[in-house]
Amino acid sequence: MTPACRPSFLSIAGAAGLLWLVLAAGCATASASRREVRAGSEKEVRAGSETNVEQVLRTARATVAEGGGEVDGRPVPRDCSGFVHAIYRIAGVDLFTEGQSTDNGVRAIARFVSRHGRWHRRTVPAPGDLVFFDNSYDRNGDGLFNDRFTHVGIVDQVSADGTAMIIHASNHGIVREPMNLLRPHETADAQGQPINTPLRRRGPRDSPRTPHLMSELFAGFATVLPPIPSGS
Repeated sequence: MTPACRPSFLSIAGAAGLLWLVLAAGCATASASRREVRAGSEKEVRAGSETNVEQVLRTARATVAEGGGEVDGRPVPRDCSGFVHAIYRIAGVDLFTEGQSTDNGVRAIARFVSRHGRWHRRTVPAPGDLVFFDNSYDRNGDGLFNDRFTHVGIVDQVSADGTAMIIHASNHGIVREPMNLLRPHETADAQGQPINTPLRRRGPRDSPRTPHLMSELFAGFATVLPPIPSGS
C-alpha cells in the first residue's frame, strides 16, 4: 500500500514540473569536489558487468528473505530511496551523488539517471532496472494528483506474461510485488494470480477512480548498469 518513501536524502522539492527538467538537463553546477565524485561514479557505472547486476539482485532478494537485515554491515534503510541507494552501493554505484539541496531521495536518484544512465518506458524492463512512480501518496498535501517522483524500486525479474516483480521498501517492509504494464488496471490474471499491487492507499480525498495500482502510478524505468547477457 502506501510506500515507505519519505525523504531520506534532502528536503522535499515542491515544483511539480521538475520531472521534465531533470530528464532534460540534470544538474547545472557543482563544486570541484562534487565533479570528482560524479566522475568516479560514472566510471563505476561504465565498468559495470553482469556481476554488478547479479550482485544487486542477490542482495535485494536477501533483504526480502530476511525481512530487512543488513547491507554491507549496516541496517537496511526502510525508506524506498534509502533502500535502493544501499543496494546499488554494493555494486559500487552511489545513486545520490547528483542530488541537489531541494531534492528528496527519489529525485536525487532521478538526477543520477539523467546524467549517468538511461530512461525508458518499455513495457518489459530488464532485471536490475530501477522503476519510478508518481503520486504514490499526496506528498504536498494539496489533494491533487501532482506529486512527481514519490517512489522507487528495483526490477527483480519479468515473467512471460509481462509481469515484473518489483523489490521495494514499503510501509509493510522490504517486499517483492508484481506490476504488469500490459494490463495496468487489473489486479489478477485469469487464474487469480496477482499481477498488479496497490501502491497508493486510498485517502479521503481520492475518488473510486483515483489510480492506486503500481502500473497506474508508473513513471518510468531506468538502466544504470549493463544488463545480464541473454543465456546467463
